Amino acid sequence: MSNVGTCPFFRDSANLSMGRGLGYCDLEGGQTICEGDFQCCNRLDVLRKQLLEQQKEIQKDEEDQETVSITYKVLVVDDEESIRRLIVALLSRQGHETITACNGVQALNEIFHTKCDAVIADIVMPEMDGITLTKKLLGLYPDLPVMVITGYTEDYSLESAIRAGARDFIKKPFSGGEFIVRFNKMMGDHEMILQMQGRLTEMFMRSQKTL
Repeated sequence: MSNVGTCPFFRDSANLSMGRGLGYCDLEGGQTICEGDFQCCNRLDVLRKQLLEQQKEIQKDEEDQETVSITYKVLVVDDEESIRRLIVALLSRQGHETITACNGVQALNEIFHTKCDAVIADIVMPEMDGITLTKKLLGLYPDLPVMVITGYTEDYSLESAIRAGARDFIKKPFSGGEFIVRFNKMMGDHEMILQMQGRLTEMFMRSQKTL
């Protein structure tokens, strides 16, 4: 039985076969709810206090969960249409906006015309591979978060992707859950870096004013 709207207290059921144990008492009635064992509670003041404390904790948790999530514009680059569609669908469900490109050259053209917050790029693509694309993107936008994806893990390692400047690396095939967890972590780390940079800039400006 659910204990929503109730608070725990220790029941004494010495006269019943269930013996003693932890039960629940509702705010108004002062009855335990524990497998048919009913017994009046004479500590309603204590129970009210416990319940109010529980309600405050629940309310705080709900407020924390209702914080507004940040949405991003993401460039998705892959020569396989099925992969592009999958990633677009996963990101769209999270409220993010996406634009797509089928190779690195097209991706560079897109990002010249549209400001993006992040890039998801396959490594093995015609005309320009993902490692080269990552280097060119970061040459233009050093703080841009880039995640690279590939199924050719024997030829392309995490180390090579990180050396190129990628923030993360994911292997094909991947699950939707794994992709979203990695993307959220990458963007969370990015937001933290931006906040730190902002604080350092603010501290520097304050120090200049005192000179």
